[in-house]
Amino acid sequence: MAYRVPTDEILVASIAAAIRDMEMIGSQRQFTDLVRDELHHIDPKYGITEERVRRVAINAGLVRVDVKTRDTGEILDITMCPVCSSRLKQIRGETIYRKVATIAKECPICSFSMRATRLVPVRYTFYNAYPRRPISKRDEQRTL
Repeated sequence: MAYRVPTDEILVASIAAAIRDMEMIGSQRQFTDLVRDELHHIDPKYGITEERVRRVAINAGLVRVDVKTRDTGEILDITMCPVCSSRLKQIRGETIYRKVATIAKECPICSFSMRATRLVPVRYTFYNAYPRRPISKRDEQRTL
């Protein structure tokens, strides 16, 4: 079955429509299913991967993400963020021998951080960056 790939503009609009009334989405698969439903309203042939939905939503600033990770125990030199694919910033410290050493790496966009060993993302929780404010009785206009 042939499918079409939506542009980033169409995808951003679909993400915004999918999360409009939600404050939190508990998994990446649920988030992708909501976005796919919105995309199918535009064109039933649109297809999208979970990774692209996550990266576009984070880079567009529509969501904040909380990442649960597990430690692999491997010491690897990683330069790209596994969550949003941006470049990791090195946090450096000074040793007792006055040498500079990298003690951690952190992402400036999605706040993913890791120490000396590699962390692998296990579960994503997405929060709407612009949640709708509930209307309270105090905000309603009074009538006489």
